[in-house]
Amino acid sequence: MTPAPRVRTQVLAVLGLVAVGALAAYLLIGDGQPTSSVSSPPDEVEVLSVETITQSQPTGRWRAQVIGESQLLRSGVRVPLDYRQQPTKWTFNTDSCSADGCTGTVSSSSGQEFPYAWDGRELVVVRQLTDTSGKVACSDEGGDSVPIAEGAAAHTYRYSFGPFAGSANRLTSRLVIEISTEFSGSCLASPDDPLTYVEDQVLTKLPES
Repeated sequence: MTPAPRVRTQVLAVLGLVAVGALAAYLLIGDGQPTSSVSSPPDEVEVLSVETITQSQPTGRWRAQVIGESQLLRSGVRVPLDYRQQPTKWTFNTDSCSADGCTGTVSSSSGQEFPYAWDGRELVVVRQLTDTSGKVACSDEGGDSVPIAEGAAAHTYRYSFGPFAGSANRLTSRLVIEISTEFSGSCLASPDDPLTYVEDQVLTKLPES
């Protein structure tokens, strides 16, 4: 019996994460530079007063938007992403401030709320997210869809959000989405499958009403 032809997977990307937060673990993209075996003395970090931390924290309403930066393909090629998702509005509600920083809750116009912390230099909005696609159909070399019973792929998307930093009116966070895929049947990986999406999440201060 002649074996069934193998087909490529058609990756269905989740590219539109609603901009409602960014959070504690910052996934850094390495620059490939070697580390020195001789450590340098750390730079002195200015200790901020409670007043400075309190006055510099984000307050009121902000415009939140996700902007595409790049994607890493299975082939190892990195290609640019050029899109801007529909913005949402964030509102910051402070609970308390101390010498360690300010804490509170950020409310999104999407209806979600997340805790945040501000240390006078960086904003961390705590959120964790993993999304799964379930089984999706593959396409053959001609681009036609193959029945899921013959070949399918299931994608898992893991999101890592970095802390926000910037100015009093504009803060930016790096968002990295890692994709892992399980193949079944005649479905095969393709060199054009995306493995990682890199996006920026930008907060812009809105005028007080």
